[in-house]
Formats: sequence, structure tokens, C-alpha cells
Amino acid sequence: MSTTEKLNVTKRAATGKLNNRRLRTTGRLPAVLYGHKEEPVNLEIAADELRAVLRHGTHVVDLQGGAKGQALLQNIQWDVFQQHLLHVDLLRVDATERITVEVPIHTKGEAPGVLAGGLLEHVLHAIEIETSPANIPEALHVNINQLEIGGTIRVEDIIDMPEGASATIEPIRVVLNCSQPTAEPEPEEEAAVSSSVEPEVIGEKDEEESSEG
Repeated sequence: MSTTEKLNVTKRAATGKLNNRRLRTTGRLPAVLYGHKEEPVNLEIAADELRAVLRHGTHVVDLQGGAKGQALLQNIQWDVFQQHLLHVDLLRVDATERITVEVPIHTKGEAPGVLAGGLLEHVLHAIEIETSPANIPEALHVNINQLEIGGTIRVEDIIDMPEGASATIEPIRVVLNCSQPTAEPEPEEEAAVSSSVEPEVIGEKDEEESSEG
């Protein structure tokens, strides 16, 4: 399961695009805390601190400073190059409720189909699950040791689901498959085809026609 880490936040008075842009130049980023039918609260967070939390695969944080309680990290916005954090939404949660969260899918093992020359395709890179805040996994690990060419792994085949958690999408949705690579024509066959077609020699034909005349 993912750990719950502390995240220091400060209440933010200035809002708007210009103020948010200025805030980011100081190494901090805007955030909004909402949920539980309470008024949204504008916050700011140190970008480096949030980046460290994300590296640990944390989904739920314990808020410190300008807000208290637990919150789910949602709608994390990056720049177009995925280098700089821009904004984050924080959803209030507590241990007694069930929440919906997107969890990445990781593979483990070696697929016999891939060893035989097949191609492993990740149809879904993440799926949404419904679970309690305390049981959110960092990732769902899918064993591919039995995946042959032409085989598939579906949502219903994932056994790494936390206790009490369930996927929110159809159980028959394909997560992974192993396909046969597209055969390319052999170089020898291409050469044989090209050599079987002899070009017409214009000069020789002209000489024959002139000698007949």
C-alpha cells in the first residue's frame, strides 16, 4: 500500500493567472482544497516538497500548516514537457469512506510469448479502483509469466487488488495482450521478384526494326 506522508500547505490570498505565475517563480505552486461539502480553500505548496511526495507514489497526504486533515492528490497539472508542476487539487477524505482513484499497472515476470518473438502491448496503463484511503496501492502488479502469443490479460485476471477494493471498469476489458509480430518479406524473395522482371532494351529493338527495313 502507498504510505501517507505529511504535506505542508499555506493559505493563499492572491489568486488569478498573473499571481499564480508569480508564485511559481518562487518555487511554490497554487493548490485548491475542496470536498466534504466545505468551502474550497486556496493554498500554496512548495513544488519540491510535492515532487518528493509524488516520487514515493503517495496518493493521500496529511495536511499540515494552513489546513488540517487528510486529502487525496487529484488533477496534478504539469507543463507541456512534464518537467514543472503547475497546480494540484486536494480532495478531503477520511478513513471511513470509499474513494475512486486511478492506479498505474506494472508488469512482473517474463512473458513466454515475448521470448518467442511476440509483442507485449499495454492496452491500459492504469485503471480506476474504488477503495478506502488506507488501501490505495502504489501500483497494480500483473504477472505475465503465463502470457503466450495471442493471449490476453483482462481486468478480471488481476489478483493484486487490495482487500475490499474493486475496479470501476468492466471486468472483461483487456489490460495486456501479446501479439504476433507482422511478418516482413525476406530480402531474397524481394530480390527474386525484381530479377524476374527484365527491363526492355530500347537500343536492341531499334536495331532489329532498322535491319528489317
